[in-house]
Amino acid sequence: MEDKKLDAAESFALISRMIENTRSRMVRNSGRPFLIWGYTTVAVTIAVWLAVWRTQNPQWNILWGALPLLGALLMWLTRDKQAEGRVYTFVDRVINKIWLVIGLSAWFIGMLAMFGATRIPILFIILLLMGIGTTLTCLIIRFTPGVAGGIVGIALAPVTLLVTGGWVPGLFIAGFAAMMIVPGHILNYKSNHPNE
Repeated sequence: MEDKKLDAAESFALISRMIENTRSRMVRNSGRPFLIWGYTTVAVTIAVWLAVWRTQNPQWNILWGALPLLGALLMWLTRDKQAEGRVYTFVDRVINKIWLVIGLSAWFIGMLAMFGATRIPILFIILLLMGIGTTLTCLIIRFTPGVAGGIVGIALAPVTLLVTGGWVPGLFIAGFAAMMIVPGHILNYKSNHPNE
């Protein structure tokens, strides 16, 4: 097959189609990952918060280790069974790489927080990283509610450094609700009602 040279208008149209194809696929499939990671993060946050508060023992923070395991397990259990024949575009690969870098960074920082000698404001860092990842993803797929939610997560992150006590996990939960749970439900609604 012969490669065809594209002019600027054809290149722009091709890129726009790739983004729209990714966006339409993301609208059908992205609500699930947002909801899985959002609800799992909120559930683990509440479990850690209650365990530490009830026992006054910070060793319960080890429960944070369940977060990536539960999230990955739920993603695997609810995965699309029809991956065969699926075409991955450049935009798909960019989004996957964004989350790979952010996920590994969050895991690494989490390990430093759990096993390092230095105290790290982990909820601030994770909320900031996830807000950045959500904002970038939603900017790429042109999903305004997700961009707004990601910005809320980014804005709440430094506030967690200014407050104390129960406010910190509460703000963390609010950030994840704004950037993952609400946009995830909106994506699912749009996929179930495509003509609206």
